[in-house]
Amino acid sequence: MGIKLHMIGFLIVVATLFETATSETCTVGDYIGWRIPPAGAATYSTWSRKKKFQVADTIVFNWTGTDDVAEVSKADYDKCRTTNPIGEIQRISPVNFTLGSNGTLYFICTVDSHCDRGQKVAINVGGAHSSASSLAVGSLTATFFTLFLPLLRCPI
Repeated sequence: MGIKLHMIGFLIVVATLFETATSETCTVGDYIGWRIPPAGAATYSTWSRKKKFQVADTIVFNWTGTDDVAEVSKADYDKCRTTNPIGEIQRISPVNFTLGSNGTLYFICTVDSHCDRGQKVAINVGGAHSSASSLAVGSLTATFFTLFLPLLRCPI
């Protein structure tokens, strides 16, 4: 019994170190990309809540046609405006954005009413949930998935 607990503890440490040492690239919206969401305004917020973003990860905005992406403040995100965008509005796809610090970042499309129709996303970097916390409760299933599927932190 003692050796199993030591092994589980060791696996927790290894999984945590591996997970924090790697960065991921994640396409915003997965297969739908960056566009007016066909499934409604909650599409991108639902998508981002299911992801675990870390510092040094890269998010990629892909689109075809007439779209763009701007990083904005929370107030501008809530009101779908670009009073004072953070940086330049990017108009050529794809746009890669490397996450530089913990916190929440806000992105919108500034074309016509695209943002009002749901083309906006909040990215929470350094979220509270982690596979290591699942392991702490002793779940062998979580141990398996943490060790053998670590690259799926940002799956499609």
